[in-house]
Amino acid sequence: MRKRVYIALAVVLVILAGVITWQALRLREREPVYQGKGLRTWLSEARYESNWEARGRAEAAIRHIGTNAIPTLLEMLRQKDSPLASKLVPWWGRHIAPMQPLPSFIRFPHWYRNNAQIQNSEAERGFEILGTNAQQTVTALMEVYEQNISHSTQDYAGGALSAIAVAAPSTVPSFLRWAASTNQSVRVLAVSVLSQGRHEPSLVVPALSKCLSDTNHVVRTLAAQGLGWYGAEARQAVPVLVPLLNDPYRFARVAATNALKKIDPKAAAKAGVK
Repeated sequence: MRKRVYIALAVVLVILAGVITWQALRLREREPVYQGKGLRTWLSEARYESNWEARGRAEAAIRHIGTNAIPTLLEMLRQKDSPLASKLVPWWGRHIAPMQPLPSFIRFPHWYRNNAQIQNSEAERGFEILGTNAQQTVTALMEVYEQNISHSTQDYAGGALSAIAVAAPSTVPSFLRWAASTNQSVRVLAVSVLSQGRHEPSLVVPALSKCLSDTNHVVRTLAAQGLGWYGAEARQAVPVLVPLLNDPYRFARVAATNALKKIDPKAAAKAGVK
């Protein structure tokens, strides 16, 4: 009986290895190459290399590849494991990968090293490295985020969007539009991005002020936090921040309290903030 289980597991692993390897090879056929190495190799080194000089060379290589990397990065970000792989990969990571006595080629086989989450993660790192050079992909990345192909793709697409927005203030108008989206997860991401930097206060402060009345408590909290970063430049938001001190969500109340202290200490004191 045990022998049959092992044989079945071996067959499953072979099939899984074939599928993931085929996907990886298909990507590598089209990926750009620099100094004899493909983009995927540079991405892996940029994310996991412990030697800082080697990591720096990898990042420089990705910047050299530039916008030619974008099609591959988007395809990597859209990768999703099969239902079987989505269960087997975490199991392998818990039980097999940590087994130090085993050689690394057994603990980290090719199919495991090319699972969808790793590809999603490496794609996010690529967009982070490209920064302003990837600003043209903001709309495409938001489409990937909205599609919610998997939790992993949405998470890493959001990370890529945040990194690009911080590096490229010219993307702010797009996030201002998305802050008013009917899609709740899109609003959360947009307000989170807008709250991370002091870009164009004349546009962002009114938008964040409006978000203080959002039906989603996370949006309200992020908006209050973001306004706090603007300090005195967000003084016009004080009248709508004060009511948030009585918000049913505790973290929203805390965010409003801290924001008022930074924006207008006198108004904060008058509102009873200590």
